[in-house]
Amino acid sequence: MFCKNCGTEIDEKARFCPKCGFDRMGEVDQQKRRIVEDNKIKYQIKPKFNILYKLLSNLWKATIFMVFFTFFILDDSDKWIFSYSSILLWTVGVILIYIILKMIFEKMQYNSLEYNFYTTKIEYKDGFLNKEEKELKYRYIREITMNQNLLERLCGIGTIRIFTNASSGVYSSQSRHNGMRNANGIHIHCVENVKEQYRTIKQIIDEAED
Repeated sequence: MFCKNCGTEIDEKARFCPKCGFDRMGEVDQQKRRIVEDNKIKYQIKPKFNILYKLLSNLWKATIFMVFFTFFILDDSDKWIFSYSSILLWTVGVILIYIILKMIFEKMQYNSLEYNFYTTKIEYKDGFLNKEEKELKYRYIREITMNQNLLERLCGIGTIRIFTNASSGVYSSQSRHNGMRNANGIHIHCVENVKEQYRTIKQIIDEAED
């Protein structure tokens, strides 16, 4: 076998390299210690369901739908059996019910979300309905960013995005709120104290690369 430090051929039973003095047992102990450390959570992020943010987001989408429905679908109201006002009232009612049910579902979803940062990896867990667990090794991470749009700043939250080498680096509005899309990265939404949490996880990932 060969010394991993200098490349000199050494006996398999030898502990030290005769040329550079490299301690093979020390390397084994370090590897064992790293395995133990990688089973302990160093930092955890549990996104909080922000009622104001979700309500405003859903109302904005509902408003767009209402404008489209009003000017295009009900433009020729003479063809409808029911009156324009009745149809509009029913539409508003259906949209409100949809928003309420959607927010209840998302609240339950957020209660089970967690992102655990270990020594060499990040692990994502979602135990709502269908249990889902995924992990991403730090060595595959290409970039980490922190973003706050106008609505997020208003609600005191932000988004942390972790891109891998397979990621495009461009955020898609179709990304799921619970993170891993196409296994190319992680998008953590509704993060409180986002700047502080961003600095913390960036430090953890940077230390793993050293």
